[in-house]
Amino acid sequence: MNYSNQHSQQIAFVLHALIFLCIPGLATAQTFHELPPIADAEGFAAPYVGVSGGSLIVAGGANFPHKPRWETGKVWYDTIFILDTPNGEWRKSKSKLPRPLAYGLSFNLAKSDRSLALKIPHGVLCIGGGDSKEHIADCFILTLTKNGIRISKLPSLPAPLANTTGVIHEGIVYVLGGLHKPTSERPAQVFWKLDLTTTSKDFQWEELPPWPGAPRMLAVAGVIHNTICLFSGTDLVKNEDGSLSRQYLKDGFAYDLQTRQWRKTATLPRPAVAAPTPAITTNNALLVVSGDHGELASQTDLLKDKHPGFPTGVLAYNPQRDSWSKANDFPKDVGDNPADNPHAGTWPPVVTNITNWHGQPVIVCGEVRPRVRSRRVFMVRF
Repeated sequence: MNYSNQHSQQIAFVLHALIFLCIPGLATAQTFHELPPIADAEGFAAPYVGVSGGSLIVAGGANFPHKPRWETGKVWYDTIFILDTPNGEWRKSKSKLPRPLAYGLSFNLAKSDRSLALKIPHGVLCIGGGDSKEHIADCFILTLTKNGIRISKLPSLPAPLANTTGVIHEGIVYVLGGLHKPTSERPAQVFWKLDLTTTSKDFQWEELPPWPGAPRMLAVAGVIHNTICLFSGTDLVKNEDGSLSRQYLKDGFAYDLQTRQWRKTATLPRPAVAAPTPAITTNNALLVVSGDHGELASQTDLLKDKHPGFPTGVLAYNPQRDSWSKANDFPKDVGDNPADNPHAGTWPPVVTNITNWHGQPVIVCGEVRPRVRSRRVFMVRF
């Protein structure tokens, strides 16, 4: 089936989801515009996402392609998909990742970012990730060329890391939390930075003081007003039988880049584990889209395809007031018989990276229910 053609036959529509932030002096209206769905039958969770040469790049990711999905294993991918224009058709690159990978972090290294050192290649910066056997410390840049995708290496992380979060700000990359190994019994309490503005011969990762709270993975970070914020995530706790359970967190922390000091922020209204990262920055707020609240975590195997999905709520953090407000929901339409047709309808995604394309945030694919991935791509317009 040609999924690009299938999409072109559909009536282009706008999912009207006006978000009014309850912040004095600010009324931000947003709409979620659906772009062509990625040209894969299942879609992916946790791919690397970014922009190179003006095109949207989606690389790697993981899904459950075999049926029955509840009795088969997860598959990781090395494929790279390219969308040249918002109303274009996806194409699969002949180039591939060095290996099948997912659950890493990614950022744009744009030509327009004059803070970057001249020797830094422009493209999609991919950080960490892994597969079922191991997590990796590799960092590399994907650059779109006439001959395919060129891969340029950067210094590796101080240790392997997946399920992490972070931001890029004025040419400096910040990475927070994550999981060192698939078998780790606690998340990593790490805060690392890589300065890509320096003109020195070598770039090196630098360790910064971590936040004064529990270690965590699958958190969401954002940057606003020269401050890095870290929200939610999950810790791991050991049960009496030796098994591990997730502890869903709803605390937050803010790191002032000038004073280099951490402080606690207002508590989130609910956990937002694995919300698309980084948080969307507006003039006066950080937006956290969906995220798992954990209320159904213990029932996943019982619910299976009857799982209702993740919260539709979009949370807005105002750093000036240190307060949270509830923005309008992410659009949701379960479609016809979602248990038998899992890709029908529209569902809030988690476990994916957000990038900026044509000056707007773009949310690509993600997990929409346990073991169900999404092919859908949304551009958030202000």
